[in-house]
Amino acid sequence: MDDREEPSAGRGDRRVRRGADAAPGRSGVGVGSALLAASLCVAPPVAPAAWRGGPDTAVGPAPAAADESLGDLKVALHASRSRERRGAVKKLAQLDRRDAWRLVLESLEDPSGEVADEAQFHLATAPAEHVLDGLLGRLGLRSTDEWVRLRAAEVLGRRREALDGEEILRRVTRRDLPFTRALLRSLEQLAGAELVAGERTKIVRSLGALVRARGAAGTRAAALSALAALDPSSAAPLVREGLEDRASEVRAAALDAWETEHQPGPSPPLERLADDAELAVRRAALEVFGRAESRAAAELLIGRLEVEERERLRWRAVELLRDLSGMGYGLDVRSWRHWLERLEGDPLRGAGRRVAAAGPRTTTLVGLPILSDRVAFLIDFSGSLWYEREGGRTRKEVVEERLRETLPALDAGTRFNLIPYTSDPHPWRDELVDATPRNVRRALSWFEDCNESGTGDFFEAALLALSDPEVDTVVALTDGAPTGGRRWKLELLVPALVEANRYRGVAFDSIVVDAPPRLVRHWETLARLTGGRCVAVDL
Repeated sequence: MDDREEPSAGRGDRRVRRGADAAPGRSGVGVGSALLAASLCVAPPVAPAAWRGGPDTAVGPAPAAADESLGDLKVALHASRSRERRGAVKKLAQLDRRDAWRLVLESLEDPSGEVADEAQFHLATAPAEHVLDGLLGRLGLRSTDEWVRLRAAEVLGRRREALDGEEILRRVTRRDLPFTRALLRSLEQLAGAELVAGERTKIVRSLGALVRARGAAGTRAAALSALAALDPSSAAPLVREGLEDRASEVRAAALDAWETEHQPGPSPPLERLADDAELAVRRAALEVFGRAESRAAAELLIGRLEVEERERLRWRAVELLRDLSGMGYGLDVRSWRHWLERLEGDPLRGAGRRVAAAGPRTTTLVGLPILSDRVAFLIDFSGSLWYEREGGRTRKEVVEERLRETLPALDAGTRFNLIPYTSDPHPWRDELVDATPRNVRRALSWFEDCNESGTGDFFEAALLALSDPEVDTVVALTDGAPTGGRRWKLELLVPALVEANRYRGVAFDSIVVDAPPRLVRHWETLARLTGGRCVAVDL
């Protein structure tokens, strides 16, 4: 059992080998029965904060013991099993020596996400004198390995010392957009923590040039977010311009950065943006209304609730109105209008008396309400999905039963897709399809015949779901612990996925089965930061 505290399969399970086993050293707990009690954790999204934290620096052993241990650990870094290499990285970090930290830096290029993630995680708290040159040099930002560059860029935003913003911006390149976006995100995190060093005027000018450039929309949006965090007053004109930008990512970033106190002049066209053609922009406009905490904002939210066609955004408007009012009404516009008519003055967040939530019954999957009419179901096919329970049924058969209950009950007009995933995603269709009786039957038949098995790469499956522009909700059915792919450690996977989704606005709902509380908390965080929900189910 590794440090994720994964439970064992339990008595009565026996493994049915159907393809590749789970990753070495992993217990691989899989999807379980829906005939179980489930706890529902619902949280509204917040603007992604700087992702900080990490383990405290450990005190190393006596020098002689450290020398002996260093040699052993250097050998362990070449072990065939990734779990042993990961353990060596953790112990090297605990030695807290320059030569040990160099080995941790070199481990960023380990092909196993399990090992490279461990190195990336610990480098965030390493002493600057031991690692900073490497992170900024050929072991990091200047590496020929694209994944090493990306990981080093992400580490910078989690560091706790001031870093030169000019130095970071000199690494920006159009040839590697994920790397550039990670650099800009780290600069934004450092700005939020007031840890940006260098000449402020030059940094602001460089970021402004990136916003105005003809580059990728995601890069321009990330530059605008970083500039707004670093210098809101200087960013204000570009934020206002961004509201009218042709790229939806930039419009969403401008709405995310909108702060009334830094925006002189006439009111922006927020009501028009709330009716934008792109879902991500409409979603970002709703968040602006929710932050305003005013009567006018409540009126705008009720107006959107009345006309919005996408179900997920209507429910988001309801959640924001509940936060503003303290009331628990559902999708019934009349109830909200009646509340607003009786209200004296502006609403205060959480004010009023909480009442029982109203609204229509919704389709559920293992206790999780399906609040979307554009939904992709991601289903973890790793390891123990193929365990047989007492009575001879596999957990996959239990999942099939639940899908046979859920898919036919989807509302008319819903479009959906099924994406089982192992080390690769295995989508039923390339894009969402209508939930007609014929398509539902075909999907269920295909799912029942699907026998993929192996390690589970949730991150790549999630990116595939995000690539379909129609998707506004991802429902993940998982055991909670990714077992494959480049993104393995949830402490790093969750913020990376939140960033990938930042200007996309998709809600991530999760059904987490047989997972310990410390794993469930990461999925709750993903839900909170994306406006999703999380159901934890125990066998």
